[in-house]
Amino acid sequence: MSKKSLFSIAVVILLSCSGTMFAAKQIDTVKNKASVDSVKTGNELYVNKCKRCHKLKDPAKYTMAQWPGLVNKMQKRAKITDQEKAMILTYLATEAKNKK
Repeated sequence: MSKKSLFSIAVVILLSCSGTMFAAKQIDTVKNKASVDSVKTGNELYVNKCKRCHKLKDPAKYTMAQWPGLVNKMQKRAKITDQEKAMILTYLATEAKNKK
């Protein structure tokens, strides 16, 4: 097993142990060609910014075509920067319904 694979597996295990509801999945990360760090950061932002005001939504409940509009609506209220929004959407892309 390569070092990159072992690192990816370790990150997934750490995410699943961190108490977050929706951990990034290694296989989806590869499919979406998003770096593990970007997905991890996006997941942390999603959890920390969004759950301050409401229960977290299951990312698989919406398609990637729907998520940008939802995040845009909440951006100002949740005090999410454009850079943070991009990282959150990177994470959501790995978990969204009908992901490609």
